Amino acid sequence: MPTYQYECENCGPFTEVRPMSEYARPQPCPDCGQDAPRLLTVAAIGGGAQPAEAGGAPARAHAGGCACCVPRRLSAEAV
Repeated sequence: MPTYQYECENCGPFTEVRPMSEYARPQPCPDCGQDAPRLLTVAAIGGGAQPAEAGGAPARAHAGGCACCVPRRLSAEAV
């Protein structure tokens, strides 16, 4: 089953594994229970983290270079 991203109005973003047939339904927030709409993102299906990438770099948890896995770039002012 794919993992979808939701955003609770009170508590913020969270992810849930849901059947593809229920992709459009809101999901109750795990913290407050309020129905949260699905974010318009691509569902994560299978894969997962690999032990390490070539060259000894740490493995990414998500495919495609999502914002949580890509190293942050320093701004010109910080350098």
